Amino acid sequence: MKKMLLNLKIAVFLLGMGFSINAKADYTVVASGDWSSSATWGGTAPGNAVTGQNIVIPSGYTVNLNSDVTFSGLLNSITVNGALTSTTSNQITMNSGALAGTGTIDVNKVSFTGLSTITFAGNLMVKQLHSSANLLGFVAVGSVSDTLFLEAGNINLNTNGNLTMMSNSTVKVDNGSLNINAGVFNSGNAYNVMYVGASKTSGVELNTVTLQNLTVKLNSNSQSVTLANNTTVNGTLDLSSGKLSFNGKKLTLKGDITNGSGAVFMSNGTSDLSIEGSGSLTGSLMFDSGSSINNITINRTGSATVKLVSALSVAGQVSLIEGTLNIMSPGNLTMNSNSVIHIEKGSLTATSGGIFTGTSAYDVHYMGSSDIGTGLELSGSGLKNVTINTINNTNKVIVSSNATVTGQLNMVKGKLDLNGKVLMLNGTIQHASNAAFTGNSSSELHLNLTAVTNDTIYFDASDSASHTLGKLKMNIPSNSMIVLGSALHIANELAFTSGKLKLTNGDLMIHSAGSITGYDDTKYVVTSAEYAGSVVMNVNSGGAYVTYPIGLSSNYSPVHIQQAAAGATGNFKAKCEVMYTQMMKSVDRMWFLESSAATVNANVRFGWQAAAEINSFDRTNAYVSHMTGTSWDVVSAGSASVSVNNTYELSRTGLTSLSPFAVVEPNQPLAISKHTKVEGVELFPNPSKDVIYVKIPNSSEEYSFELIDITGKTIMSISNTNELNKVDVSNLKSGYYFIKINNLTENKTATKGFVKQ
Repeated sequence: MKKMLLNLKIAVFLLGMGFSINAKADYTVVASGDWSSSATWGGTAPGNAVTGQNIVIPSGYTVNLNSDVTFSGLLNSITVNGALTSTTSNQITMNSGALAGTGTIDVNKVSFTGLSTITFAGNLMVKQLHSSANLLGFVAVGSVSDTLFLEAGNINLNTNGNLTMMSNSTVKVDNGSLNINAGVFNSGNAYNVMYVGASKTSGVELNTVTLQNLTVKLNSNSQSVTLANNTTVNGTLDLSSGKLSFNGKKLTLKGDITNGSGAVFMSNGTSDLSIEGSGSLTGSLMFDSGSSINNITINRTGSATVKLVSALSVAGQVSLIEGTLNIMSPGNLTMNSNSVIHIEKGSLTATSGGIFTGTSAYDVHYMGSSDIGTGLELSGSGLKNVTINTINNTNKVIVSSNATVTGQLNMVKGKLDLNGKVLMLNGTIQHASNAAFTGNSSSELHLNLTAVTNDTIYFDASDSASHTLGKLKMNIPSNSMIVLGSALHIANELAFTSGKLKLTNGDLMIHSAGSITGYDDTKYVVTSAEYAGSVVMNVNSGGAYVTYPIGLSSNYSPVHIQQAAAGATGNFKAKCEVMYTQMMKSVDRMWFLESSAATVNANVRFGWQAAAEINSFDRTNAYVSHMTGTSWDVVSAGSASVSVNNTYELSRTGLTSLSPFAVVEPNQPLAISKHTKVEGVELFPNPSKDVIYVKIPNSSEEYSFELIDITGKTIMSISNTNELNKVDVSNLKSGYYFIKINNLTENKTATKGFVKQ
């Protein structure tokens, strides 16, 4: 019964309300003019507070809003088919009822509250548009030149609805929201967004490329703005109060950052942050406790610095394209397992107590097109793989402090300048010829490699001062080799712990203050006829024997050189090669010695292992044969002595000329006869892989050519009278050969040696 009485009272109230509304007169414009002018309405003007009445501005009429107007009327409307304009700061407040029509509204401010609605489908141009209505279905073509204030409720941009924020305008979001429902939020101008009030999720207002400034100014730092989509801020991000949660999205900042006390970012391992633009940031990156991030990119020009002043862990990649990421107390940047630091022109530093934590396995990539010094990225104990892959071969990555790589050093392109520091490689190495190490007399390279498959390392061949190390440590798996693809100088020490070093494209020079240590018959320097490269060491006049720990990949064949007091101090070069003959009872070795000393008076011991002896060679009846000019000499035979490292040795003393040498039994066919010399013969290239060119001084005379191996055997004869003669040597085995040039007209000859690679 009580419920029936209540319903009856409501019905009576509504009937009375309707009667009251119908009892009031509507207002229709009859002439263009001011809102407050009776002439505009053909009688009494509506006044500043309109309740329960309809306002109609027909097409063809313009009303100047010269006073503030408040409109109320649940079943009433302001219908503008003409124009409603204002040259002052006056406003319309819609408490209830509808704003309708198809004309033009150009006023300072329109506010929608409570149960007000909008069906207006014309042109709506305002400085300020405020909405706290429950729901506004927007179908007008509108523009806001100052502020769109979303106090409460929703604005739905429906079909044909088009809302444009003008340059420097602001969308201020409190408890309201802006949504797309087949309409358009046209944000082609640079506008701003401000969030106030309590926690909320971003909407359409951030889904543009022209967003200028973003302000987060919530009621407290416990409140948050959560990104619903990837967001780009072209101007300043003012994190005044509250939290900005990335929510797995990407935030791109192209302008500046300012911070309020306690305001922070919130992020997780699927979120991205990109700092772009130019110049250092005014504020800092402050993240909420426990925050992580997937990718963070610093790309700020102009010697810019971005400061991190909180803990942040990285799941994906830190990309330092340009600018410095500086960790400052209480900042702590932690690299998670399998994360990457990618550096092009940027850097990673820490000051004022900032911490870099790299204890988990992470990688570092150096790329870009400019020289760059390393930073904290190489300091972590978890540093795993490092890649050098710059745009140009000449770009340098300059090591700023000692570093240890536990995974793979991948040298693809560019230079790695050790810069007087110690680089320890405790994993593996891949090294392309487009990349090179550079160093100096204080630099150290420790090859503590876990796996090697004849990997090659290169030093900068363009600058002799750059292919220098203070120390090279060889600690690779036993019986494996590191190939040296360039010349290298060692100022202090070549230290063998395990494995071999093979020369292929240049000399290994040990400076006068340097030495080779730790060598034996399993770890030494490998040389061969196939490749250029000798070991160069200083031998002092009247000093002790200097050991050259050389050999072939198969076994050890050292040389020990002593310069007698009658000889001068100077550098001596030594290498050994395969004899490449099965005809002799001999050691299957040839040793090539050279010296830059002004005077040579050398004593030399030549060593070999039993595996190098061929054709039932008798080491108790043998001698060292030395080629002088074009002939192998013969000296008294003797018995080889047993030496260290499973070697046998024979000596020659009082040598005043060098290269080559062999160890043979007596009466073996090592001889090339002497002849009257032909002058002016040239032989090139030397060494050669495919062809040798012989240039003769006089093509009018008759010549023939003989290709002779190291034993003196003629393996090819050619008759030719050309000034430049081509000899195909591509089918020869690698080794040392001679070409004898016979001048048949004058009965003279010349013999030239060359190396077939």
